[in-house]
Amino acid sequence: MPSSKPATQGGFTYLWVLLMLTMLSLSLLKETRSREVHFRQQQEEELFFRGVQIRNAIHSYQKNGSGCFPLGFEDLLQDSRDKKPVAHLRQWFADPLTGSRDWGMSYDKQGRWVGVFSKGRGTPLRRELFPPEIKNFKQAERYEQWIFKTPEVLSAPLPSACRSLLNKPER
Repeated sequence: MPSSKPATQGGFTYLWVLLMLTMLSLSLLKETRSREVHFRQQQEEELFFRGVQIRNAIHSYQKNGSGCFPLGFEDLLQDSRDKKPVAHLRQWFADPLTGSRDWGMSYDKQGRWVGVFSKGRGTPLRRELFPPEIKNFKQAERYEQWIFKTPEVLSAPLPSACRSLLNKPER
């Protein structure tokens, strides 16, 4: 004769399993978001490092030699204006936000290349602790507004004069 016990705890176990799965899902979502933020912070740090390296290389190129600003990355990698070639930049860095070596170029009013910016999309997480020579980064709404540029030198030769000094055709 089969015994007929009432199933009083069957629903409780099912409810407990659903609750545990919900808690596990929420913790995984939080962890994913935390990893995304950490990844973006790392990308920003790398963008900042590379941008400052390029800005410093542009400044070094301009100070070394005829006062010309570089015409492109090639000039930073191998400055052959002197008898002994100089590398102001060790490598042509890729933009960490886009993965491409295609940086946005910043020019002054006379067409001199004075800096770079990322073509990456998004809003910067970092809002403080910038060095004094990096201006306006705190107010940036987009990464494109992080412009790593050298101080403008109004007395520097124009790009056309620099091309003729280097015997380079116009781009």
